[in-house]
Order: sequence, then C-alpha cells, then structure tokens
Amino acid sequence: MSDKTRDSAIDWYVRMRADDVTKSAKRAHVAWLQADPENARTYEAVEATMAVLDGLDDWMHEELGELNLRAVAKHRRHMRRWIAGIASAAALFLAVIFWSTPDTGVHYETVKAEQREVALDDGSRVHLNTATAVSVHYTEEMREVNIHRGEGLFDVNPDERPFVVRAADTSVIAVGTRFRVYLDDSDVIVTVLEGTVAVAAADVPETEIVQMPFSNADAKHIMKIPGSVLLHADQQTTVGASGALSATETVNADNVTAWREGKLVFDATPLRQVVREISRHTPGEVVVADGVPDHPVTALLHIRSPEAMLRFLSSAVPVTPVKMSSQLTVLHGNS
Repeated sequence: MSDKTRDSAIDWYVRMRADDVTKSAKRAHVAWLQADPENARTYEAVEATMAVLDGLDDWMHEELGELNLRAVAKHRRHMRRWIAGIASAAALFLAVIFWSTPDTGVHYETVKAEQREVALDDGSRVHLNTATAVSVHYTEEMREVNIHRGEGLFDVNPDERPFVVRAADTSVIAVGTRFRVYLDDSDVIVTVLEGTVAVAAADVPETEIVQMPFSNADAKHIMKIPGSVLLHADQQTTVGASGALSATETVNADNVTAWREGKLVFDATPLRQVVREISRHTPGEVVVADGVPDHPVTALLHIRSPEAMLRFLSSAVPVTPVKMSSQLTVLHGNS
C-alpha cells in the first residue's frame, strides 16, 4: 500500500461520510475505486481500520458527531505535519480529530439589487453581483470559494496555490486570471475575461487538484480531470443540472460582466431573458405578461435607475410596464 493511495483512501472515507456529499462526488468515488485494484483494497482496509472507532467511549462519539467532516478532510494534509510519525490510518484519523478544528470559512453576501467588492487575503478580489452568497476557505495548499447563490467576478492574484470556485457540482480551477461564475438556479455559467480556467462538471477533490502542477493553467494536467473543458478569454460554457457541459461559445465577456460598472448590455437578446436580468437588479419583481412575443432586445441599460430601464425597454419593443404593486411590475403588450 503506497502512502499516496492510503492518503487518497482516507480522503475518500471522510468525504463519503460528509453530510453534504454530492452525487458527482459519489460517482467520482466509484470511478476511483474502479481505476486500480489497489485503490479498492486500500479503501477496504481503511474501512476495516475505522471500524475500531466503534469501540470508543461515548464522549469520543460525541466529539466525532460535532466535527464537520468536510472540514476535517480539508485539514488532513495540513495536520499531517503534526502527526507525521503516526503509521496507521486509524491513528492518523484520530490525530486529525484531536488536533484540527472545523473551518467555517469567511462568508460574504449581497441582497437583491446590491453589489459588493471584496478583497481576499491573497490579494485576489471578488465582485459580488446582486443576491449573491459565497464562502471563502484558504489552506496552505489551495484557495477555495463556494458560491451558494448568485454571481461572482473573480480577479485572481497569481499564487502557487490553485484557485478553485465551486458552484453546485461544478469546479472552476485557475491560478491567476479573471473569470465570472453565475449559479443560475441549477445551471452554472462560466465566462473567462482573461487567462485560462478549467471547468469540470464534478466536485473535484482537493487532493486531486493540489497534486496538479498548475503553471499558467497547463492544459496537459488540467485536462486529466474527467468531464472538463478549458476556457480562454471571451469563452463561456454552461454546466446543466444533469452535469452536462454545453458547447463552448464565444462571447463578449466585458458585456457579460458589464454589471460591475453599473450597466446591462444586450445584443438581440430575447425579451424575457432581458426582463429576468433587469429584475435581478430591482428591489421588486418584473415579469412579462403571457402572450407577449419574445422580442429581440439590443440595449445598454444603466442599473442605477429601474424606472429608466423600463422606460427604455418600452421604447425599444412594444410593451407597457404596469405597476401592480410596490413589489411587482408586469410588462403588457401594446394593442
């Protein structure tokens, strides 16, 4: 049993018992087991060794239950420095339990119609769009941001550690670059402004990421990630709820992220898509009435004035905004 295989087996053991384990992580675990007979044998050995924990006193079980197992997995590599002389997997696991603490990370959030720019510890910056929530977790080996909802534009400061953004079951991996990630319901849309990022339709384990020599997003190493694609400047892809990657498309990334300058840019965009975007940046909801055609809209709108956005829209296409309440505006077709 190699140390590398044992370490991976321990990571998978902890990961599979986390409360937030995803379907893609489970699929990746099965693929790892099937990739090499040694992986399966080592994992079974770890499971058998961990069964010894069943004999622990009640107080230890309480400690185990209170720990965030996902955080334990994140810290395992760091804590190995404290416990390098411990040989068995069970002893390694117990030492991590005693010495590590759950990493709750740092959380940032915007409400509807609010934007915010955040400076991170490494000099990177995150521009949060409306109704966005993220959490940031930095370790000695990786920089990680989780998008829980909404949209972020990332200006990543070059660092020997990879920078990873996770949204739903998607991992976006970079070293130093500028890119945008939008968690739109169950879809994840990734757009690159500068540099190169890898988009993987899977929750790629930290152990796999930190072992890759990410020198300027070297394609040779990034493309070893199953179900991944490389994106360069002015390219975009969408990962659907099923985990399928859309074809890479060419876009004007500055237009896609014009919201950071207080603007929305549309080029022959269907009306309902335009209105949905406008509604994200207004305190209330804006919707299109049934039966109104999905007119193409070409426009540059200033976010600071919801009323002005709707006035321009009604001059560009044949619709009339009707304020139904303080929280709802409906666009009706002109007779």
